[in-house]
Amino acid sequence: MISAIIVGYSTYATISFTSLFSNNTASLLQDVQDNEKSVQDNIKNNEDILKDAKTSAARDQLNDTLNYYKEQNIIYEKQVTALNANHINEYFRLQKKVDQLLLNAENGQDKALKQEIKYITTVQERHLNFEVMASMQSHAFGNFHQQFIPILSSSLFIVLFSSMISILVASGYESKENRFYRFAGIDLRKNLLIKVLSGTLATFAWILLSSIVYFLIIGVVNGFGAWNYPAYLGNVDFMRFTLTNITIANGILDLGSVFYLFFVILFLASLGALISVFVKRSMVVVGVIALFVMGYSMIGKVSWIISIKRFIPFSYFEPLKLFGNPTDLFGRYSLVVGASYLFVLSALFLSISIFVLKNQKIRSV
Repeated sequence: MISAIIVGYSTYATISFTSLFSNNTASLLQDVQDNEKSVQDNIKNNEDILKDAKTSAARDQLNDTLNYYKEQNIIYEKQVTALNANHINEYFRLQKKVDQLLLNAENGQDKALKQEIKYITTVQERHLNFEVMASMQSHAFGNFHQQFIPILSSSLFIVLFSSMISILVASGYESKENRFYRFAGIDLRKNLLIKVLSGTLATFAWILLSSIVYFLIIGVVNGFGAWNYPAYLGNVDFMRFTLTNITIANGILDLGSVFYLFFVILFLASLGALISVFVKRSMVVVGVIALFVMGYSMIGKVSWIISIKRFIPFSYFEPLKLFGNPTDLFGRYSLVVGASYLFVLSALFLSISIFVLKNQKIRSV
């Protein structure tokens, strides 16, 4: 039931949103026409100024400026023609020329222009067809990490996952199951490991199944796209979108993000087991983990938290940010460090839980 709601809502929201932007060239055409009009105004103004130029140096400078604007205007006219004919690849080929002109005029200092040129070059080198909007890909490979992965790695769903797996050990205490197992000679430590691993694998299987269903639905509706299309991945910080890793292939990003969630789930299960052997109440376990996760999401931007962020395991719950090479963690190694860190902590939590169970005494009645 939960899977149907999540997949259904995500699919509806995605299709509704992408239908507005995915194959709509109207916004691109409007931008080009606005740029074209601005350049034509600049040409007219410079021609008027040139008539009154007194020195040859001033005339030479104005002529250089006029030639620059005229070259831009020719490209914009070709872009308008390409968009009217729905030739998206030709539009981006021309856009690369515009960007290079602007970049040369600014002495190569504009980082955004460099990133756009890099994106266009990457798509061309991979012999792919351009998406109309790089940051809103409608095809399944691109759409999956832009829409579905953020939902799965959000604080709300992290708490949902923890409630699905972290109460297994505590429920054994509440049902007096552990007491029976101990007197029956059943190994409680092995039972704990089985519960943690089975809960982790079952939840991960649920994520895999939901992801596959979502991917197939989007693929059927909007097409599957290309595995190696550049992801155009960025870091979202408040209202600022900074491109960080635009050349990574969509398919690698999708698979990597899904499988990374296994380490997140294992960490939650192990943390739940550790809390359970002490508090022995399932709702308390869920409440404590929810407090950790939601609390961290609220204070994660505090300056002193940022300074120690790389040491806090909850910083490693969002695979897209790790793929994006954030500067506040471990750069390009963030994903490997995150998976290793969560795995080591999971092993540590399980070891402590087993040690506590081994030395725990149950009073006979």
